[in-house]
Amino acid sequence: MRSPSHLDSKVRFKPEGRRLRVFQRAQLDGRVLVHDDTQLFIAPLENISAGGLFIDQLMNIPTGKTVRVVVKSSKFGAPIQATGTVVRVERDDRKGLAIEFTSISSRSREQIQNCVFENRMEKVLKVA
Repeated sequence: MRSPSHLDSKVRFKPEGRRLRVFQRAQLDGRVLVHDDTQLFIAPLENISAGGLFIDQLMNIPTGKTVRVVVKSSKFGAPIQATGTVVRVERDDRKGLAIEFTSISSRSREQIQNCVFENRMEKVLKVA
């Protein structure tokens, strides 16, 4: 199945130089295994996009750290594996961290894009 073309886009920046969200995301139930070369963490998946993910309640890895992730969800036929960089750690109302993918297979990226598209379509159909 080919990924919807409207989900593919280029990096954009806000006037102050911060990155804008490039890919649509979906909230999914699942678990993420995160390995930072010294420790292995398992935490709940909050949301995912073809560009990265947000992990709920995990705040032990500093911004800038390179990590390997395995995402397991019933929405995916097989676990998603990727390498990424921690780009944000949130400690206020929403606790967790954001990881931007730096290396992910095209098959895994397409799997995520298809899942996000299906998630968005389900939301639209529920409203209608």
